[in-house]
Amino acid sequence: MNRVLSSSKLRSLFEILVIIALLMVAFPDTITTKATTLSEPESPSAQYWYQCNATNHIGLFTNRIHIYCSSTTPIAGAPTLTGILWFAFPTSPDSAAASRFMSLMQTSVISGRALWLQVDPNDTSGSAFGCYSNDCRRIYGMEMR
Repeated sequence: MNRVLSSSKLRSLFEILVIIALLMVAFPDTITTKATTLSEPESPSAQYWYQCNATNHIGLFTNRIHIYCSSTTPIAGAPTLTGILWFAFPTSPDSAAASRFMSLMQTSVISGRALWLQVDPNDTSGSAFGCYSNDCRRIYGMEMR
């Protein structure tokens, strides 16, 4: 078996490596990372994290997925959610995200692990997909603890 690289293959490999190096120098801030502590996940300004307590009901419909929490615990200074026990996410236009949220909900219920939901307490836009404004809020993020 001949394992020696020909000069043309070696030159092509070198050119590819040079292009990659130039791209990394030209665009150094394209790939950013931001670490968050375990107790306080990353949140946009109007959205807060809540622990869903006693998760025992999840549902899938053509227009939404939803979860029921018997109560919620505000995390890191979030305001208390009075009367809000349902949380939902639309299945359209991002059905892939809805599927990932549903998978995490199911895993949380089956494993008995805590589920943290990122919601905007004042956002009632969920009524467009069946999340009633009087007792439900749209989910923007989710973590299983």
